[in-house]
Amino acid sequence: MDMIGPVYARLVLRELERRGFDPAPLFAGLSIGREELLRGGDIAMEDFLHILRAGDRLLGERQLGFILGRNMHVLAMGPVGVAISSAPNLREGLQVLESFARLHATYVDIGAHSTLHGMTVTILYQHDTGDLERFHTETAMVLLQQYIETLLGGPITDARFRLAVPEPDNRAEYSDALHGRISFGAAANEVDIPHRCLDLPSPYYHSELWRQAQMTLSQALKDQTRTEETPYKQHIIGLMRTSEPPLPELGDVAYDLNVSQRTLNRRLQAENTSFRQLKSEAMARWAKQYLRETEHSVEAIAETLGYKDTANFRRAFRKSEGCSPIEYRHSMSPGDS
Repeated sequence: MDMIGPVYARLVLRELERRGFDPAPLFAGLSIGREELLRGGDIAMEDFLHILRAGDRLLGERQLGFILGRNMHVLAMGPVGVAISSAPNLREGLQVLESFARLHATYVDIGAHSTLHGMTVTILYQHDTGDLERFHTETAMVLLQQYIETLLGGPITDARFRLAVPEPDNRAEYSDALHGRISFGAAANEVDIPHRCLDLPSPYYHSELWRQAQMTLSQALKDQTRTEETPYKQHIIGLMRTSEPPLPELGDVAYDLNVSQRTLNRRLQAENTSFRQLKSEAMARWAKQYLRETEHSVEAIAETLGYKDTANFRRAFRKSEGCSPIEYRHSMSPGDS
């Protein structure tokens, strides 16, 4: 049985009671009641979704997702929240979200990837949330925005929110809740975060707490090997996808995971891959992006990617893509991927 922490359900209860609603419908037909929710631990996913649906119905036209997002703190995400709150900068906080969001809620994944212009964060649902997807998206978008703006110390008006829902009648509520540009009917629920935000030092960075959080999450990643086939591979793919060149080295990643380089290599080998292979694939993705979207010379791209010799870059690119960098650039028309 899928379980989830009780924080969101407790917040729904609190918001209804603050507005004078009778909370009884939240618990109709459930195995738990108000007192059990307030003092207990994790609750069944089915009970959680029932509480959200009942709360959404009771509040009617009020946007419960936005209400919860505004009144929530990232520390509600437990160890993941501790890590992102104490991270050195926004990029490293988002890397934690990308790798470990499912430790907090198994029904949702946070995908993220760096671009030449910043980072795109995608909300992915692994559990059928049905009519509650809008609610979850509203909550997640506002909470993410709140996290970013707390680090920056001001509104992030140059973000772009793309929502996979039709344009609603109450568009003004979305404009009030989300401070950047908003579009509806998108293929996925995503937010584009501008480059200027990603690497600014966080005023909340706490080196000791950050290190302790990394160790906690490293143990959680190790525990995932019991239930998932390739947790280390997926972690490093996510790390490479959210980093900018020059990409992390093996020693840096092993240190962050609180393991030796040999141990990390062994665990990746057990997942039928290697750090070198994953990094090479990431380097190839960045190389293609630079060749498609910039006019940088091959020599400049090689230097940006960390190659000491342009000839090595050309050889690696040809091995990966079957053509030279210049041939690839010439084959690509604007807007191709």
